[in-house]
Amino acid sequence: MNPQNHKESPEKWLRPGSFLYWQGQRFRLLAGDNPDPLLIQVEDIVTLEQQTIQLETLFLSGEDSPGPIFAPSLEALQVELERIHPQPNILNAEGLPEYLQYRADTIIAVVETVEKLVADERNRSVLRQEKFRCTPAVRRACAQLPDPIKPATYYKYRNCYQRYGGDRAQIAAALRRSTYNQTRMDKAQLHFVDIHVLRFYSRGRFMRPRPVTVYRILQSTYKRTQGQWISPERCEKQIPENLVEELLDPRLPMQAILENPEKVRLLLPIELPSRSWFYQYLRWFENQPEQGKTVVVARHGKETWEREHLVFDTFAARATLPLQYVFADHWLLDVFTVDDESRSQAGRLWLTVLIDAYSRCILGLTLLSEDPCIESIQSALRHAIWPKTSHREIGIEEEWACYGIPQQLSLDNAWAHHAYSLENLSRVIGQGGRYNSIDLVFRPPYKGRYGALIERFFGNLSSRTKELLPGAIRSNEPGAVYKAAQEACLLYQDVYRILHQWIVAYQHTPHSELAGLTPHQKWIEGLQFGYPLTPPLTAALERSFWRMSTETRVITSKGVCAFGLHYWSSELSGAQRVGRDGQLLRYHFSYDPADISRIALFCKEQWVGDVYAKELRQPDGSTRKLSLWEHKASKALAQAKGENPLDWLNYIHEIDELARRRITEKKKARRTAAKQNAANARSKGSGQSRPNDPASVQSNYTDLLAGFVKSEVCNHDEPTDTP
Repeated sequence: MNPQNHKESPEKWLRPGSFLYWQGQRFRLLAGDNPDPLLIQVEDIVTLEQQTIQLETLFLSGEDSPGPIFAPSLEALQVELERIHPQPNILNAEGLPEYLQYRADTIIAVVETVEKLVADERNRSVLRQEKFRCTPAVRRACAQLPDPIKPATYYKYRNCYQRYGGDRAQIAAALRRSTYNQTRMDKAQLHFVDIHVLRFYSRGRFMRPRPVTVYRILQSTYKRTQGQWISPERCEKQIPENLVEELLDPRLPMQAILENPEKVRLLLPIELPSRSWFYQYLRWFENQPEQGKTVVVARHGKETWEREHLVFDTFAARATLPLQYVFADHWLLDVFTVDDESRSQAGRLWLTVLIDAYSRCILGLTLLSEDPCIESIQSALRHAIWPKTSHREIGIEEEWACYGIPQQLSLDNAWAHHAYSLENLSRVIGQGGRYNSIDLVFRPPYKGRYGALIERFFGNLSSRTKELLPGAIRSNEPGAVYKAAQEACLLYQDVYRILHQWIVAYQHTPHSELAGLTPHQKWIEGLQFGYPLTPPLTAALERSFWRMSTETRVITSKGVCAFGLHYWSSELSGAQRVGRDGQLLRYHFSYDPADISRIALFCKEQWVGDVYAKELRQPDGSTRKLSLWEHKASKALAQAKGENPLDWLNYIHEIDELARRRITEKKKARRTAAKQNAANARSKGSGQSRPNDPASVQSNYTDLLAGFVKSEVCNHDEPTDTP
């Protein structure tokens, strides 16, 4: 009986000698000697293999894993199974195809023969007082069959045998194909349906359309094409893409296609599939995406799947102008860096890059120590939209000319990319329609191949990093990571400068997918249709690149309250506080997490001004900078000492003093270690310092590396797509 549906005491259906059906197998409960009452000992009634099961695992079931079924005897268990899982009532197998009956006889013969051989071997082991092992016995029994099979095949046969109680007719009926009694479709009909499923159902950008909507599109296309569609059998090599587009384009009259004899000979009259068949096919396609891919590739070729389903990969081929399709992604650099103060290990940096699909140009970048966040993508956008000066500031003379507002920005499904701040920025950058806004497109989850354009760039960048930079992680093995941490000597500004050198050199390196042109030349070629228009970088627009809070605030007599601080400035004295409806006017605000001493106030996307925290005002009139992390740490420190968290301001100086003290301790420990190493070297008669000491390597390595990288990257003669 099923304990989930019957009110019986656990002792009754957990009694030794009773039977259990669980996960498609039948077990006999044994009297175990385990003192843990949450463990039960069971024995498979077919293989006689014993195992221990936790009660928590036994009753942890869902829709795909039904709960256990208990019964006092094997006959009662079979009755209960037939009640819960009724089988088709086929009393006579003569009406079934002969090959199905033959397969059913084979399954029954194999299962019963193997069970008999295993039982005989078990009895011999008992007589000899030897330990019996079921799995090797099953393997030997399968090998003794007239037509030997693998144990996995036997277990599959055994499950089918047990499910239908060894009934020949029911086993034969269960072997029918899953599409039995369904309408058979010819290749033209299947191509007609598959194209609509891939194009209109699998491509839902924000919300997947309903099945009824897709079927209506199917009906509309069928009516427009006058019941005709492409016959894959009439196409010589592959199905012409242009003909598919013309058949699906409602603006093109069907008569224009029918008047072309080359296209008419590829068409074939088809029947529209029924709605019930289409719904069933759609459910199958949705529940088994990988198998659906295999079927589509087998039917219509890999090109059809990639063209219709891998839509983001086709952006590179469809792009006809710069800034039409832009991809953004993040990469954790495969190199350790050290900090400026103590030159000890600081960790790894995150690189955010925007790449243009038309020219393969790197539009913008940002390098941060934080994990990918709102600031990562918005800082990279700011670097991409306006003409660049970052490479000039570090002494790079080559031209990095690409800039502008992306028309369509492809992002992965990171939480930060769905932020209200980024949505607001993509809208505000258009300045009310004077410039184009940014259309945000999110790549499907767990589909990294959709961003293959930028992933290739990161892969090439990773190879160069591992080849040239000290402190690079050359493999994922713990020993290699530890060695990289020991060799780390580059600072943030070193990595920042090296990445700029590589990227600028990549801009002027011939690309294999641009017909020998460099990304810079391809960009200039695309500018013949017009130069990108960008809005002036005003103070108000600059504040739009800060992180925008989803909350709103009102102006009170104390100013604007946020983060437990009160913000005020002279601009607030004339700001409107009450709306026309008589309610308090609510303002949005943006802030920089690295400095919350100042926030920017907005009213209906109009910048009101900056306001400053009163509590952080210093005697000289300036405002003390405070990061959001310091603010949270000081509140936590106050709470840990049992004081009011609102008194966090008293602990700000304590945090600063603690940080300074720790940095001083690091420097002192490093100097002591250097002196000890020098003394050891002198005692051994060596006047050289350690070759792997970051302090000794840092002084001369970065200059040599910069010159080597610059000459090595810029002297490529053959086309390549490496950065």
